[in-house]
Amino acid sequence: MNKSEDINYRFLIDKRGNWFQDGIKIQHRLTYLYNNKHLQRDDKGRYFLDEGSGKLYIKVEDTPFVVKMVDKQGEDFSIILNDETKEKLDLKTLSINDENVPYAKIKDGVFEARFTRPAYYEFMKYLKKEDDDYYIVSKAEKHLLKRIPS
Repeated sequence: MNKSEDINYRFLIDKRGNWFQDGIKIQHRLTYLYNNKHLQRDDKGRYFLDEGSGKLYIKVEDTPFVVKMVDKQGEDFSIILNDETKEKLDLKTLSINDENVPYAKIKDGVFEARFTRPAYYEFMKYLKKEDDDYYIVSKAEKHLLKRIPS
């Protein structure tokens, strides 16, 4: 049995970005935002919170953050995340899985975010398809969405 299997996860983040503690959905907005703001990763890539009494590890179904909205202004795209923050979308970090769900690196590349269905539909307006590849053109540069191997 490896060390990661010994972890007692008190928290879970589902693929929609919802947080659960001991099986109960965290619905208090400020608690939810606090958890997102203080989320960290260790050197093995595991997610955790450290509230002073030690690390509380978090099981993550897919990504801890999700893209809720996409906004295009001129040639630039910005995204609004489930933690209510807005940031510029780095088109060089885009990827797409076998189910055609896009992902992007966020928070200075520390985390990855999965696009929600509404954000996906908004974003797809700007994507072009060539053979089996999707790409987006911005500032005369073509950005290919890298395929995530299954």
